[in-house]
Amino acid sequence: MTPFLWILAGGFLLGIVLMIVFSIAKKSTGVIIGVAVAVVCMIFFVVDITVEPHKNGYEPSTAEEDTVGTATFEEIYKAYKENELVADDLYKNNRYQVTAKIDDMTNDGLFNLTGGATLTLEKTIGNTIVVFYAEFEKEQEENLKTVKVGDTITFVGECLSAGGWIDCELVVE
Repeated sequence: MTPFLWILAGGFLLGIVLMIVFSIAKKSTGVIIGVAVAVVCMIFFVVDITVEPHKNGYEPSTAEEDTVGTATFEEIYKAYKENELVADDLYKNNRYQVTAKIDDMTNDGLFNLTGGATLTLEKTIGNTIVVFYAEFEKEQEENLKTVKVGDTITFVGECLSAGGWIDCELVVE
């Protein structure tokens, strides 16, 4: 979720709080302002997530864009360590196959607002253990029930950075 969406969600909650506080104080103008703030923030929130998903650099995948790149996680990680701006141009919003060990698996938290699970994964590159996150959508829950912490898995996901992957799909062998 982008910072703009967090601000809108906060505005919605602020509108609700204003509405409650002003209704207790019996100030009808304040109640109307609270309702207006909540409604406007909710409208912008819904419009932003449904009409403009490409905002802030995120392009939703389409069938013809679902090709998997040939870069390895090690190449991607090293590119991000050298120069994040250049690495974004090369790898961000593209799909790659990654193999890593599961450190943790959760189905709650900030990354997971629509179901599914967020996995904390680790991969050794040289003498460094790299820890990163991969978000799996709700449709992947049945596949994820077949793995556990400590297992090494392979998935295809969209690179946001070396440390963050979204729209991941478990490769079942």
